[in-house]
Amino acid sequence: MNEIPRRIREADIDALIERLLRRGGPLAERFLSAILPPDLCAPIRTIARQTSHRGSKGTIDLEIVLENGLHLLVENKVDAGWSVTGEGDPQPERYRRSVEALLSRGVLAFDVLVAPMVYLSGSRHAASFQGQVAYETLAEGLGGAEEQLLKAAIVQAETPYEPVPNALSARFFAQFERVVQSEFPRLVLKRNPNGGDTRPTASRTFYFEAKRMLCDHSAVPLPRISLQAWDSNAPSASAKFMIGGWGRLAGCAPAPDSVTAIGAYLRPAGRSLGIVIDTPRLDTQAPFEAQREAVREGLQALERLQTWWNDTGADMARWHMQARECNS
Repeated sequence: MNEIPRRIREADIDALIERLLRRGGPLAERFLSAILPPDLCAPIRTIARQTSHRGSKGTIDLEIVLENGLHLLVENKVDAGWSVTGEGDPQPERYRRSVEALLSRGVLAFDVLVAPMVYLSGSRHAASFQGQVAYETLAEGLGGAEEQLLKAAIVQAETPYEPVPNALSARFFAQFERVVQSEFPRLVLKRNPNGGDTRPTASRTFYFEAKRMLCDHSAVPLPRISLQAWDSNAPSASAKFMIGGWGRLAGCAPAPDSVTAIGAYLRPAGRSLGIVIDTPRLDTQAPFEAQREAVREGLQALERLQTWWNDTGADMARWHMQARECNS
């Protein structure tokens, strides 16, 4: 494994749990016995990450299917709070609905929360999950970098993240917001998740409110919207719409003509499909005025994506069908 990152992401632990369970053996048995009575335990048949909830928006971190057909719907938490959809559905409720939907089809299912012990004991929502597994249980006797990663996540949960304010970042974001409000009123920035004007040095992405900017298209999930000042995982900064769960299909079908017509292209963005327009890189630690035109260029790209989505975003439903056929 690589060096342990300063901040442990849930996705890091998702991947680790999947690897550990795929190995089988005592750890997988310990995981299952922490959740299920002995008569329901069985070997693991499949594990999938970021599957869709049934009857609600959002995704399940890990969906584990046992050889006896039982489904375990796993929510993994390091130290983050509980998310709520735009419709007001809290995360634990979405898991409960998914379990009920499976049960109504005759499929036995349990919802499971995996988290550090301090999270399990401190969250009032933990008890709403039918099963709980502590990171400490997974780390027991594991050894090596995998145990170190889990222990680092445990420490992180005990010491919640408090962003260190960076004055240059705060000033850049404030000036950026003024340009959006005065020159691009169709775009709606999300609120600062850190509260107040606090922006750490690592803040390099501007997030926008999809539900207030975009219309719904049948069979196409509403994307997440961002403008990145700098992207370490791509050759360029970008304006980007991200459709959750479609990333694996990125190369399975050509982009619709309506996408290429606005200078955009498709690429994976983690497990999401990115509908992307490359934009100039921005330096949030440098003076804003010298980058004002680059900021405008990025926001203009975002407006092109917004107009495309509202006018012809339904093209992505047809693209999805074609990509799935080619991938099958």
